Amino acid sequence: MSRGLILGVGLIALTLLVLICIPRHLPVAASDAPRPAFHVSIEHGRLTLTGTVGSEEAKQAAITRAQEAAKTAGLRVSHEIDVAHEGGTAEWEQALPALIAPLTTLQHQQATLSLSDHAVLLKGTASSGEAKSRLLREVASLVGSAVNVQDQVTVATGSSVAVAAPAQPHAPHPSRQQTQAGLDDILRSEQIGFESNSAVLTPRGRAVVDRLVAVLKRTPEATVEIGGHTDSYGDPEYNLQLSRRRADTVRQYLLDHAVTNPLTAVGYGSTRPLSQERTRAASKKNRRIELRVKEER
Repeated sequence: MSRGLILGVGLIALTLLVLICIPRHLPVAASDAPRPAFHVSIEHGRLTLTGTVGSEEAKQAAITRAQEAAKTAGLRVSHEIDVAHEGGTAEWEQALPALIAPLTTLQHQQATLSLSDHAVLLKGTASSGEAKSRLLREVASLVGSAVNVQDQVTVATGSSVAVAAPAQPHAPHPSRQQTQAGLDDILRSEQIGFESNSAVLTPRGRAVVDRLVAVLKRTPEATVEIGGHTDSYGDPEYNLQLSRRRADTVRQYLLDHAVTNPLTAVGYGSTRPLSQERTRAASKKNRRIELRVKEER
């Protein structure tokens, strides 16, 4: 009996040990890792970024784009962004930087953009029904069909538009020189990028043109020439055609984003280089798109 008792007690102790120790060593399910989720808000003159993204590159791209958009809209920026290295990448993450600028078109008392898994929620007040429709179309085109855009955007009444809009209805438009300076500042900081030997804009290229949209909309009467330029390598005729197609691409992108300025697209090929050096850096500098505000006649 004594021996049986000892065996029984030992079996009970072993069972308790298994119950206590094994759960600690079980692998954590992948679904427990934090999923990318993001929140962009504009309130009281501040643009705030909070949430989780899947990479350090996505975090830095969002911060940089927010700073650019905030400068254009006259906002301050704050951010608190975490990186979830094991949580995967959300469907909207690649489009996140480009999504920030459209939010600034809403009235600045309170506007929010919330992103989680396969959904994007927009909330705020647009200055008109046309502005709301344009915003929703732009967001939908950026995130793609796999992401559901949830609309909680209202349209301002006539009494609130003048108070909330960033610019007063009767404020004078910027001068030709001011518009040109604004365009030059953007293109000096970053060129409009295209796929190699193609007239297809890269994602970063589209982000640069998005910044140009905001400048041009403040001076809708300004006539603008979009000039395409290439480096000197390759067939001159091919370069001339490529530069024209790239200028046409930028012109069409601006028109698709409700820019109403008179726009012309011109291809110069390699005939107007900024540098005569035969180096990689010089070639990159010569491959460019320029926007020139035409003199009034």
